Amino acid sequence: MLLGISGPLVSLAIFLALATIGSVRLAQKARIEISTMFDHDNLSSLAVTTSIIQKSAEEFSRVIGQDSQDLRRALAPLRLDAAGRLSWKGQPLAPSQAPALLNNQLRLPLALLRERAAIYYRDRSGAWRRLTGITSQGQALKPGAPTLPATVDDFEHLFKGAPAAENSRSAMLQLDGEWRMAQLTILSGQKPGEGHLALLVDVSTQAASKLLAAGSSLFPIDTHQAAFFGITPTGGLYCNYQTANTQACIDLAMALRQNGGIPDPRTLGPTRTFERKAMVRPPGTTTPVLQHLYIATFPEWNWLAVVSVEQEALEDALLPMQEAKDEMVRRLVILTLILISASGAAAWLIARGIRRELRELATAADAIADGKGHQALTYPADDAIGRLVRAFNRMSGAVAERENSLRDQIRQMEININASDLQGQVCSILNDPGFEQLSARARAMRQRRLEQISASAPSVSAAAGSAGDCPPPQEGRDQAERGGRSSG
Repeated sequence: MLLGISGPLVSLAIFLALATIGSVRLAQKARIEISTMFDHDNLSSLAVTTSIIQKSAEEFSRVIGQDSQDLRRALAPLRLDAAGRLSWKGQPLAPSQAPALLNNQLRLPLALLRERAAIYYRDRSGAWRRLTGITSQGQALKPGAPTLPATVDDFEHLFKGAPAAENSRSAMLQLDGEWRMAQLTILSGQKPGEGHLALLVDVSTQAASKLLAAGSSLFPIDTHQAAFFGITPTGGLYCNYQTANTQACIDLAMALRQNGGIPDPRTLGPTRTFERKAMVRPPGTTTPVLQHLYIATFPEWNWLAVVSVEQEALEDALLPMQEAKDEMVRRLVILTLILISASGAAAWLIARGIRRELRELATAADAIADGKGHQALTYPADDAIGRLVRAFNRMSGAVAERENSLRDQIRQMEININASDLQGQVCSILNDPGFEQLSARARAMRQRRLEQISASAPSVSAAAGSAGDCPPPQEGRDQAERGGRSSG
């Protein structure tokens, strides 16, 4: 009985325990999948932004590329020697004369809104300066303005790393406080004895600001670092933007080198986004922590954007989900214990009821065995015990009927036996010679009496069957002797 009840209970406990373990594993897997989902969502958000930027910039890139080639042909007479002296069509040209002479040439092919063209040169001190420039609306740019360090890097790499056949390259630059999509073209400096003179045609773009907005919206949004890199003709990396008050360019460039290398947009093909994990120092600390690097490449501009998100910040952001998972597991464990306790109590009650019914069945069976009569049992439910009780009642009823039938048969047999014995005794008396004599005297006396009473009446036959059905005397004596021996 104990094994019959404990078996299902143990099975239930094992099932609930496995369900709890499965729920814990499912919660852990869900947390990993949620983290992966956020990574995928971050990557998708960055990919959508880069796709929008790429589509909006394709036409701009084509136009400024064509404008650069047109201006390069128009500015072919402009030269700068190694001593830093300018000339136009073979005649000396002072820097102060350049705006009046060259701005009309620069403005001629410009067609895009907010497009502009400018000429830059490297002076004797090695600094890059603007010689002259003009916008598509005819607004002259301030000559002699120094160039930002990031733009200087682009100019230097244009001359140092470019093959002889390559005289231009695209870049994303910060110029005069805004990001501009630019085409850099060599005007002078590829031949010995020439100074470095370059044409810059650019158009304002929201690409960088959109990327920064997309980077700042990545989940979680608390601790981000962003850096934009230019790619040199030899595949090198130089910084042209980083998050303020950080060393994002240094840290993220090192992280790229140590984890898969620097992705080269030129070999990766069309604009791509992907994700890496690396150890990066958070701002203001010296200890690297695990961070997610979300990377977008722009091969047409030789440009690379990297945004980092701390893994710990991601885990902190997922902490409410972790707490919710822990609470769910805690409730599941409590529910499991309650179910096991309730199942145990139910099993005990069921076992007690079964024992009671079986005890009544055993008592009734013992009563039948002891001959104490038939006892009908009652059980209201239509289950296995109920069917057993009904079968027992049918069995005990059948036994009682057979007992009653046997008693009737035995009683009839006893009556028959008593009648036979009585007849034998009467016959033995009747067959006795003394009884015969007495019977003869009695018949004679009765005959005389009748003759006296009815002297005038017809004679009444006095013949009588003295022995009836009794056997002859000798047979009667034999039966009497047999009866005496059987009784003895």
